[in-house]
Amino acid sequence: MRTRPANAAELTRLLHNEWTKPKRSGQPLIIIEGKPCEPYHIYVVWDDWRELTQTERSEIIMDVVENLAGGDRLPTNSPVTVAMGLTVDEAKRMGIKAG
Repeated sequence: MRTRPANAAELTRLLHNEWTKPKRSGQPLIIIEGKPCEPYHIYVVWDDWRELTQTERSEIIMDVVENLAGGDRLPTNSPVTVAMGLTVDEAKRMGIKAG
């Protein structure tokens, strides 16, 4: 059984709140790429990820996605093929525009 980071519940709650009631600016920044009925990618740019592994970040994102399935900000009938949590510096290195 995998152990979740101590702050996983708090990060999940904060990400869920941002997803359902986005702020005008700041972090986390949620980027969704894809078209309806096609696979899509989700990137969450957030410096609070710094201490977590890529797997832990992805699990938190997918927990929120599964909880919000069918919500306004998620395409329906489209699988998630990438769920990646990145810090601002990591996003820049990967060429992902963080704002």
